[in-house]
Amino acid sequence: MAAHAPFKVGMKEIYLPTFKLVFKRTKHLPANYASFIVPLWFSKLDLRDYLYHGYNVRVGPVIRSYVEQGRIRQGQVPEPSRPQYKRWHRPRGTKHMTVELERPFAWPERPTDLTPWNKEETTMASEEQQAYGEKVGPQADQKGVGDDRRVAMREQAKALLEGKEKWKPGLSRGVGMAFGR
Repeated sequence: MAAHAPFKVGMKEIYLPTFKLVFKRTKHLPANYASFIVPLWFSKLDLRDYLYHGYNVRVGPVIRSYVEQGRIRQGQVPEPSRPQYKRWHRPRGTKHMTVELERPFAWPERPTDLTPWNKEETTMASEEQQAYGEKVGPQADQKGVGDDRRVAMREQAKALLEGKEKWKPGLSRGVGMAFGR
C-alpha cells in the first residue's frame, strides 16, 4: 500500500504529462536542492505534486521560482507566418524553480568511456552538418562561387542585357502562381 502524502494533495492527476520538465545540473547549489526549468503555467504546488507522484520524491518547505525574461531581439518574430523585419520583440521567457529536497541527490559521475554512445560517429555527423550548413547557409553564395561559375553568370547576364536570351520567370517553382499569372 502506498504511503499517504505528508501534505494536502492537489486535484491534478498526472498520468502522462504533456509538458516538459528539465532537471538542471547546478554546481552552485547544495546536494539537497534541485533546480528545474518548467512551463510558464506551472505552479509550486504542481511541481511538488509531480515530483511526489511521479518519482516519490518528497520536497521540503522551500520552493523558489522566477521567470527569466528573454533578450530583446530584432528581425525575428514569434509568428513565422507574418514576417515583420526590423521589428523589436521579446521572446517568451523561461520559468525556473528550485526546490529543497528531503534527502540529498548526488549526480552520477560523467562517463569517461564514450564507446556505447558512438562518439566518433557523432563527431563525424556534426562535422558533416557544419560543412553542409556552410555550403547552403547565408554566406554560401559568396564562398561557393568559383571563377568558372562567375564567368558563366557574367556571360548569361550580358546575353540577357543584349537581348540574345529572353528572361523566363520561374513559374514551375510556384512563383507568381498566387496572383493568377
